[in-house]
Amino acid sequence: MANAETEIDLSNLHQAIIDSIAAQFPSLQTVDDYEQERSRFPAPACFIELTSWDRGGMDPGTEQLAITARFEAHLIIGFRTAQAKREIRKLAGSFSAFLHNQRWGLPVGPAQFIAASPDEIAGMGRNAEHLDEYEVWTVEWEQEVHLGTSIWKGDDTLISEVYVGYSPEVGPDHVDDYVQIVPGGS
Repeated sequence: MANAETEIDLSNLHQAIIDSIAAQFPSLQTVDDYEQERSRFPAPACFIELTSWDRGGMDPGTEQLAITARFEAHLIIGFRTAQAKREIRKLAGSFSAFLHNQRWGLPVGPAQFIAASPDEIAGMGRNAEHLDEYEVWTVEWEQEVHLGTSIWKGDDTLISEVYVGYSPEVGPDHVDDYVQIVPGGS
């Protein structure tokens, strides 16, 4: 993510993921986040969750917090679906392939598939009495996201001079060794 404009609103990220999934999988009758204590919903369905985040990779150089966000998609089909056990696995496979390197149209790192497995608890720990009527698989992924405002956002400063240093002669002790780059010059 070399772009300095990487500020992400988590609500917008959720919505972009939901919109992308709904567009890619029009057969899903429900695409939403955080099942929100529903005991009944139209299936097939997909509920996404941002389940955790950890310290991200490289500092983006923008004074933003780089995090590795972990997401889950809970894919749900009715148990009366013909060959339901096979169909939920096909859906999980298609979903896994779809999310590979997905950026959701936002300046975030590419989605990295982690795992897909049956959700034996079915239903993210909620409303379990109704979820025995469904086949549920969970697909997990992570991607780098930058939180906070970039110090470069809206900065109209134009760079007028660029200097290059060659390793190992770099840093404050070697400022006199740097060479100015002149546009169009030699």
